[in-house]
Amino acid sequence: MTILTTSRRPSPELRTFAKDLAFALGCDHINRGKAGLRDLGPLDPVFIFIERQQEKVILRLEDDGEIRGEIRFSGWSVTNREGDIRKGIFVTDQSVYDLLKRYVPVTLVDGQDGAITFDGRQRRLYRCDIER
Repeated sequence: MTILTTSRRPSPELRTFAKDLAFALGCDHINRGKAGLRDLGPLDPVFIFIERQQEKVILRLEDDGEIRGEIRFSGWSVTNREGDIRKGIFVTDQSVYDLLKRYVPVTLVDGQDGAITFDGRQRRLYRCDIER
């Protein structure tokens, strides 16, 4: 099971994003509070760390303390989802798919380059733009 967490003091917007992403991936979301990244290691060897740096959002994948890769978002948008909920995330970039496929439910789809979409809670649909 993969654990998803954020920086110690995320903005409410980033906290909602993280909870919805954890929901889509079917993984646990942990509020770190005062816990360091090393404190999470015994809980699970794989975790996704989300942080905001200026106007960018970084999703970092770590496995047994080693960074396996990072995905940088230039931003995201949220709209109302129509129809049934879809589990997992949907990516248009092969390198992002290759990074995530071992750890979380991910589907490679044709479409606009550099996008990740997923269905959040409360009928939210996210579209994240991958920074190149």
